[in-house]
Amino acid sequence: MHSSLRLLQDRIESATGADRDLDAEIARTLGETDGNALDYTASVDRCLDLLHTRLPAWHWHLGRGPSGMMPYASLTKGKTTVSADGTTVPLVLLAVIIKALAR
Repeated sequence: MHSSLRLLQDRIESATGADRDLDAEIARTLGETDGNALDYTASVDRCLDLLHTRLPAWHWHLGRGPSGMMPYASLTKGKTTVSADGTTVPLVLLAVIIKALAR
């Protein structure tokens, strides 16, 4: 599963916005079998639901980079921290979630 998570991470990090095909790939990779992928790439709420379900012991932080324009996210559990930046808040949340799951 780690290789599929890393491939998914690459796809998320190259995305620029909402993408239903990417939503479906996320659902497949994470083993969601109902066939109805949620709108992860378009929804902060869906991403936070995923975070709380898959990584309940991790603390999260969202912010803006030095320019004040681009979002970033970080997840921390104990001494482990993963972070990502990108074009949208859902995409940076997805990137850090997948990074943490792939550890």
